[in-house]
Formats: sequence, structure tokens, C-alpha cells
Amino acid sequence: MTFYNAVLPGFISQGSEAAPVSLVDIARGPTGYEQRRSRRSRRLRRFNLVKDIRTINDIYDLLAFFEVMNGPQHSFAIQNLADYKSCKPADTISMTDATIGTGDGSNAVFQLKKQYKVTKIDSSVIAIDRTIYLPVSGTVLIAVDGVLKAETTDYVVNYSTGVVTFVVGHEPANTKVVTAGFHFNEKVRFDTNDLSQVMEYIKVGSAPSIPLIEVLND
Repeated sequence: MTFYNAVLPGFISQGSEAAPVSLVDIARGPTGYEQRRSRRSRRLRRFNLVKDIRTINDIYDLLAFFEVMNGPQHSFAIQNLADYKSCKPADTISMTDATIGTGDGSNAVFQLKKQYKVTKIDSSVIAIDRTIYLPVSGTVLIAVDGVLKAETTDYVVNYSTGVVTFVVGHEPANTKVVTAGFHFNEKVRFDTNDLSQVMEYIKVGSAPSIPLIEVLND
């Protein structure tokens, strides 16, 4: 099991599916009373991608990718077009999209996170964090107390883990809020041992179903 930081090639067609999957046990009694217990805190994504009519070379690139990954053995990166930014997908990222920590004057290490929020009727907000492991190089914005910082001068980013490390002497001061904006990819593997390809016409093909599942441990 190895993670290869390479993005699945080609364009995703209309009709592709993406779903966050919870793992909640539900015991329901005859009166309608329920007990619910979540077996994990994070929703893992499941995908079924479609690549409609493509040139034979496009289909070959997909085949080569499947061969190198040995089907489901190794993991790789994809961009989920429904959720690939620190903000909504149609919005522009900003340096204050997500809160990733608060300075104490000495801590230099912060993990990139995205917040999902729901506003209740009383206007209070419920929010959960999602750890981001694969930020896209060149897109990360980091701010301390609303002031934009400069990558390499003030901090560095590990683009394989999503860890932001401030340079010595640039650690966020006590009580200063650290925020971030970014694009990100998701770590997945093929969720099948075989990959169907259809020859539609001469030198034209398609891949009607490419099942993928998110992984965290590679």
C-alpha cells in the first residue's frame, strides 16, 4: 500500500457520483424510539466516476493509471468538483475561510482543516472540522489575526500531510487566530479489481463506471 501523489487523468463526465458516507448504527424500537451510535467521527467519500466518449488515448491513460496503481492496491489523488475548496465550490477562496488554530507564542505547527457549518433557527452555528491532507500547491493562503502571511518567508506547507509549520521567529503570538484558505485533493483508491472500458467507435472509447473510495492510512 503506497500513496502516489498523482491525480487521476482526464475530465469527469456528467452523471458522476460523489457521496460522503457515515457509519452510524441505529437501533429502532417498536414505538419509534431510537438509539444512534456513530462508529467513526469522519465521513469517508465514495465516488463512481463516469468518463463518457473519449479518444482512445484518453482511455489508454486511464488504463495505464489503473495498471500502475495495481487496481485497488495503491492510492492516489482526485479533485472532487463538488467539494475542493475551503469555501463553497463556486466561491473564491480567502485567507479567513477556515480557522486552523490559535497561537500561544511558541507553537509553530498547525494542521489544515475545513469547517462545515449549519446555522440554526436561533442564528447560532454548528460547525465540524474536516482534516485536509492534500492541499494543492500554490493555492494555500495563511493569515494570523487577519494579516496575510507569506509562504516560505513566514511558513512552509507539507503538501503530502496538510501540515503548516511557521518559520522560527514567526510563530503566531498568544491568542492570535490562525486562518487558512486553499484548494485540496482527496486521497482515494480504486474500489474494484477490474476496470471496464468500452470501444464506442474506431479510436473512441468510454469508461462507464470507475468506483473509488477515500482512504486515510496510506
